[in-house]
Amino acid sequence: GSRQCQHALTGSLAGVILAPGVYCFAASASLTGTLTLKGPSTGVWTFLVNGNLTGNSFSMVMADQGQPCNVLWESSGATTMTTSNAKGNFLAGQAITLTSGSFVGRAFAKMAVTTTGVAITGCR
Repeated sequence: GSRQCQHALTGSLAGVILAPGVYCFAASASLTGTLTLKGPSTGVWTFLVNGNLTGNSFSMVMADQGQPCNVLWESSGATTMTTSNAKGNFLAGQAITLTSGSFVGRAFAKMAVTTTGVAITGCR
C-alpha cells in the first residue's frame, strides 16, 4: 500500500534532502537543523513515526515545486515543535504542541492541539 515504509530514517535529518516517498522512524524522532523536501508539485512525502515526534530549532524547506500540504507527519505518540518552522499535515496519537516559530499545514491530534506564539498558515 501507499503507506508502507519505503525508506527507514534515523537521526535529526539536519542537512538531509529527501525526494517524495514514504519514510519511517522505528522509534521516536528528534529533529533539528534544516530538512529539505525536493520534488514536483504532485510529490507526496509521508513520515511515519513509531513514538513521539519532536522538533527543536527544526526547519523545513520545500524545494523545486514541492508543496507543504503534500507532506504528512504521523506519530503514534505526541508531536512537539519548539522554535521550529514546520510544514505539513500533522497527525498525532496523543497531543500536539507548537511553540514559537511558524507552521504551514494542519494539526490533528487524538488529544489537545496547543499553539503558543506560532505563525500559522493553513492548507487550502
